[in-house]
Amino acid sequence: MNSKQNIALEIKCMDNMINRYIINKAKNSKMTFTLTPVQFRILHYLFKNKEKIIYQNDIEKLIESRRSTTSGILNTMEKNNLIKRVDSKKDARKKQIVLTSSCKGYYNKMLKERQIFEEKLKENISNEELEIFFKVTEKIKSNIMNM
Repeated sequence: MNSKQNIALEIKCMDNMINRYIINKAKNSKMTFTLTPVQFRILHYLFKNKEKIIYQNDIEKLIESRRSTTSGILNTMEKNNLIKRVDSKKDARKKQIVLTSSCKGYYNKMLKERQIFEEKLKENISNEELEIFFKVTEKIKSNIMNM
């Protein structure tokens, strides 16, 4: 390994490149607002778990962020009519996070874009290389968790 190679910097660089690509792609679409990668992740989680009751603290765990950060993200999503907060029937102190009916079409469009992007990322990479990549990323995540 080259002594100048740095795993953390490479991962951060790829993360920046992916985020920039997604944001630019969204800006170039005909949508009235830009869905950030974290907002897409939240929508994806809500769609996958639409039978469950989801609260803000569930979203905080999902995106590994503080209450104030998550609240700001959810405020923006609510302003853009992607989600709404409704009073919980189980706990009056909490608001349940639910999808709006208008966000389904938007989500499906973004899901297709994500699948196209994922295929583009895999271009010229063999299945064996992908298998190694995912094994290595799991080991790196494990190393971080065990620090």
